[in-house]
Amino acid sequence: MRKLLASSALFGLVAGFWLTGTAYAQAPSVSLKPSSGMAGSQFTIGWSGFGKCRTITFSWDGAALASVVAPASSGSVGAAVPAGAAPGPHTVQGVCASQELSASAVFTVLGPTTTKPPVTTTKPPVVTTKPPVVTTKPPVTTTTTTTPTTTTTTTTPVEIETPESVTEEPPPPADGVLQLDRASINPGDPLVASGIGCDPGANVELTSEGERVGRAVADGAGAFGTLIEFTRIEPGKHWVLADCGIRLAGAVEQTLTSSTGGGSAALVVLVFFVLAGITLVRVR
Repeated sequence: MRKLLASSALFGLVAGFWLTGTAYAQAPSVSLKPSSGMAGSQFTIGWSGFGKCRTITFSWDGAALASVVAPASSGSVGAAVPAGAAPGPHTVQGVCASQELSASAVFTVLGPTTTKPPVTTTKPPVVTTKPPVVTTKPPVTTTTTTTPTTTTTTTTPVEIETPESVTEEPPPPADGVLQLDRASINPGDPLVASGIGCDPGANVELTSEGERVGRAVADGAGAFGTLIEFTRIEPGKHWVLADCGIRLAGAVEQTLTSSTGGGSAALVVLVFFVLAGITLVRVR
């Protein structure tokens, strides 16, 4: 009877120790500090609950990352985010093969922030051009009569051509305004165009009525500037378009200057000599 009681007591004591150890056994866990960062940055892996492990192996999305030999049940080890890691969540897992224990945590890779400059859209002003009013006077005829010589002098009027009515060309569709340093030019005048809002390093093609008149490359801020060269001169308004991913538009007026002073001066000299001849005839 005493042997039976002693055996029962010993069995109860062993079962109690086993249950106590099972109840207080800590579940394995992995923690990351920090838990987010850029590709190539450093972080620390912490672990706990890995008792009696010979080696703990840590992996990044299944690829080997770090390992600890004969570790304590808890501790930490440094690691680096793979340089080619894509932005987003990634799994860091710790595995103890000898005890069949594992735990994992999530590390979030941050991506670079890209901010595009705002695109400013400005409508070009509406310009209304009225055709000039030209008044043509009838020819003036002066008749001088002398005896016996009669001289008739006819003054031929200077004809002034009335320019044809120019139809205002509507502005082309555009995302912004192309800045031109002159509102109007004569043949041979330089013209500089500039603008902003392009992608950095973008090629800029400038055209007018389908013909290329310039090219440039946008700087790091998306701005550009270049000289405009027209292949032909035609009086009137001409639109210049700059294309660099967005379209910018600006207008310039081409003008032609002319002079009619030479014809008037020749007419005055002719009348002078005619009057002088008449005076000589009267004196005789």
